[in-house]
Amino acid sequence: MMKQRGRILRDANSGSGLISSEGTQYEFKLEGIWKSDGAPVIGAMVEFELDETKAISSIHLISDNQLAKEQADKALALAKEKSAAVVDQAIARIGKPILIATGLIGISWFFLNIVTVQIYQGLVANISFWKILSVVASSSDGVLGALQGGANGGAGMYGFLAILSLLGPFFSQFWKDPRAHLGNCLPLLMMLTVAVLLYSGVQDGLKASAAAAGSNPMLNNMISQMMASTLQAIHIGMGAYLAVPACLYLAFLGLKKFLVAKASAE
Repeated sequence: MMKQRGRILRDANSGSGLISSEGTQYEFKLEGIWKSDGAPVIGAMVEFELDETKAISSIHLISDNQLAKEQADKALALAKEKSAAVVDQAIARIGKPILIATGLIGISWFFLNIVTVQIYQGLVANISFWKILSVVASSSDGVLGALQGGANGGAGMYGFLAILSLLGPFFSQFWKDPRAHLGNCLPLLMMLTVAVLLYSGVQDGLKASAAAAGSNPMLNNMISQMMASTLQAIHIGMGAYLAVPACLYLAFLGLKKFLVAKASAE
């Protein structure tokens, strides 16, 4: 038996009903054929089966909810198909290695720990790159003060620059200039800049502490021991092990493409 769909052109109140499907009309009677609880209505969508003689053997009414669900499923499938096509085009145009490297950097910066600090036995402070941006942005309190206070503020301008640097590998898609490939270097430049700012902030804090201690040797010795203990408690996190190689790869690729594009333009 073949299942088909069609619309009711004539109900069976005064004789045989009539269904139209793909340009063909089929007559039907209610007795023994109509399988739904509700009566047939003109214009309703139905699903019917044909026997070997091409006569209707059963009819089921398709509810509006079922039709709406089917339309939604079709729309979702079409959207998935178009999205997959867009993703495939982006991969072909940008390149899978660049997309993977940029994705790894984004995951490392926002979700993984760049450094971990062993505060004491059983308690470890995990610090992401985004959290470090908040520390660097807390210039009013100083880096050491921000670390001690938890750096609960926002990343500010450094957060904006971090987002911009993540978009750097895609500059060449919109800016047709050899220099656009240098955007691949922005994530590495961002990490180096933050590392320098963080180191500089810590050094400034140490100098301020030393100045406050004056010529007191005991206090100076205590500060030195505290800093040595702090540095020993700092360990590189998984985020750094993923982000740094990915940044180096993008920078190398960007410089290579820049030199090739520049040579071709000359």
